[in-house]
Amino acid sequence: RRVQAYPHSLPFDRERMTTYQIPRSREVGQSYWTSILTTLYSFWFAFWLVGFKVRPDLVLVNGPGTCLPIAVSAFFFRLVGWKPSKIIFIESFCRVTSLSLTGKLLYPVADLFVVCWDRLQEKYPLTHLVTTFVPRSNKNG
Repeated sequence: RRVQAYPHSLPFDRERMTTYQIPRSREVGQSYWTSILTTLYSFWFAFWLVGFKVRPDLVLVNGPGTCLPIAVSAFFFRLVGWKPSKIIFIESFCRVTSLSLTGKLLYPVADLFVVCWDRLQEKYPLTHLVTTFVPRSNKNG
């Protein structure tokens, strides 16, 4: 939705871009019993999108569990040899001492796993530490 709301801030030609709205696995406050069906629907949609519609070379996802169906679908199609998508997971900045549930599930399958804190990288040695995504200004110029 943010991409659609702020097209003027995109660094590329929006005319060549296609966006897809992915169904959520679980809404805030939704019961766990009813979320079984919505989660299955979300996985089915992601499976179709990743495996047949888009077939991406790279899947870049971050913290929320909403990314899990996409990443798992990409991993599945890599395993069966259909499409070898790379998976990059960026853990939430607020995760300082432990991984999120999504992070714990994707840690073994991500090609690149990014954390923002030294303490997490010490606990999870296969991670890549990125302390900022904002370039530092040059003091000399």
